[in-house]
Amino acid sequence: MKLNYVILDPYDTERIRARQRLNEVDGLNLTGEFSDFNELKNFLQYESADIILVDPSADNEKIFSCIERQKLQKKVIFTSKKAKHAVKGFEIGILDFIPKPISLSRFNISLNRIEKENLPSINTNQNSKQSIEVKHNLKTEKIILSSIKWIEAMGDYVKIVTPQKKYIVLSSMKKIQERIPEKLFFRCHKSYIINIEGVENFSQTMIFLDKKSIPLSRSKKKIFQNLWANR
Repeated sequence: MKLNYVILDPYDTERIRARQRLNEVDGLNLTGEFSDFNELKNFLQYESADIILVDPSADNEKIFSCIERQKLQKKVIFTSKKAKHAVKGFEIGILDFIPKPISLSRFNISLNRIEKENLPSINTNQNSKQSIEVKHNLKTEKIILSSIKWIEAMGDYVKIVTPQKKYIVLSSMKKIQERIPEKLFFRCHKSYIINIEGVENFSQTMIFLDKKSIPLSRSKKKIFQNLWANR
């Protein structure tokens, strides 16, 4: 199973260098690359990562606060040339600190720590679920996850669309999103969640799947492009 990782680094050349170096490591999948903390924060609202590589040189207090508030410590590796970031990182309980430039042998030590920590994000229980139970027309029904094409908000309800049937379920988008594997589904708009595997193509503002046009939010476009590029 591949580990998904993201990079936050304010320096373009450093991000390129880190990406090229980590491309040499088997079992890793880059799902996001950011120069700005707010971009990473927005990404983490809808997606998750097994490893978050961070150079906290810019907006360091915001980054430290966010890591603690969202309890991301066991996913975060600081990469920096500044020793003070190592000290602060270990104060707040991050997974590891790797001085720049990243050494593969040193990074492998971090991977071993991840395995020992047995991070919840690496646990495959959620992704191994083959179906989801919902209440539709006063009946409890089971939907095969891979058959879901998209999920659409309808006020206090959501509509789950499969090739065979459409299910109207009392739920918020947030609650239904928590019940489906994030490796398979992506919330591309406040009113839509799509099955990534069903995407045929996309434009600047729309995603197309099974003769259906789904809106793509401006704030989600970069995240989706990263996901699409790393499929």
